[in-house]
Amino acid sequence: MLNSSRFTYSLVALLLCVYPFGPAIQNLGLGLVFIASIASIILGQSTDRLKLPFAVSGPLLCLLAFLLSNVVSTWLNPGNHDQEKFAYFMGYFPLVLLPWLATALPELDKKGENQLLSLGALIVLFWGLLSASQSFFPWRWIGVSFVASGIGRAQGFYSHPMSLAYASLIIWPLAIRMLLSFPGRWQSWCLGLGSLLMLVYSMSRIAQVLVLAFTLWNIFALLSGRRRLQILLVLLLGSGLTAVTENPVSIRFRHLLQADRIDRSSAYPDDRIAFWHAHLLMIQDRPLLGHGIHLNLEFRKPYYERLGLGDFNKQYQAHNQYLQILADGGLIALTWFFAWIVLGWRLMRKTFLSPFLRQTVFQCLLIFLLGCLTQNAFDDSTVRTGLVILWLMIFLKVPRSQTHPSSKQTVEHTYPQSLHS
Repeated sequence: MLNSSRFTYSLVALLLCVYPFGPAIQNLGLGLVFIASIASIILGQSTDRLKLPFAVSGPLLCLLAFLLSNVVSTWLNPGNHDQEKFAYFMGYFPLVLLPWLATALPELDKKGENQLLSLGALIVLFWGLLSASQSFFPWRWIGVSFVASGIGRAQGFYSHPMSLAYASLIIWPLAIRMLLSFPGRWQSWCLGLGSLLMLVYSMSRIAQVLVLAFTLWNIFALLSGRRRLQILLVLLLGSGLTAVTENPVSIRFRHLLQADRIDRSSAYPDDRIAFWHAHLLMIQDRPLLGHGIHLNLEFRKPYYERLGLGDFNKQYQAHNQYLQILADGGLIALTWFFAWIVLGWRLMRKTFLSPFLRQTVFQCLLIFLLGCLTQNAFDDSTVRTGLVILWLMIFLKVPRSQTHPSSKQTVEHTYPQSLHS
């Protein structure tokens, strides 16, 4: 069992099942997958498979260097008294460890991949319906308790609507590409409906703009002729109805145009610009190494005061992942971060022989990176679990001839079968 494709399927299935839930349940799932993977590798005497060439291990080494550089920056800054360096490191380490262990696990067979797609589609639909219900019958999940109250925006089992928005945003490229390419498959509709419900009712304007942009991109990339025109007309009609009726999308965008917006607490056109300005001041002070991790309110406050925002009630983090990385770890950390992305993309291009799958994975990663322009999404552990699943699947698909040359198993199993074309 430990050396079968079914075992690998069970590990990925467990991660899919815990993805909709908060950090406690997600961490439990990640821990169980780690323990089971180690047991499989040791009992299967496949530890030699963990010795990876740089072409495969390079992305993981860069991410490891990124984490270590942030820890070192914290140690080197006498003004940062953070005592949770180990907790920080372990919070991100699954994104290094689990993809690495995946290269020594049994390959997924076609049946397992089919079942994972079906399971994932059902989970996304269930997740979307439950999240949307919060806008009609407010409820929240706090810790391990159900609370019959809410904030009017869907957040699912997470602590904040933005976490739900960005967790579902990663799914959207797969959903829309499946819908446009395989409209006859029930999985396509479950993925599309579930992720769209989360993105609409979590009410993140940036996420919704990205959804529209990637939808248009794929309409022009995947369709042609009369069918493209039909879908564009449907999209135009849907957008028009959305704009002229009262709904979660139109309400949020109309609110953006109001001069007396209650969510704006500064003289800046948008409070995010104040966040960015304060963090640019931090970056100017220590551009190479940054200030270290966990820059709390006490640390941030002097920078807001330098902007005349000492009484600003939103002295938040950067709300831009790249500015946050520069403030935390400086140019060195940001270089390692982008090296992780670039080397990871090079590995994906070699791993996914199917153009459809390769483009889908690329878009899932790209939409996340674009979302990071207005949110610290990489620092959100609930969203990061989605990245763990994405990178785990990438490393499971690496041909075994690349990870251990003695193996001759180089066949790519991909679902649906027609995606190979």
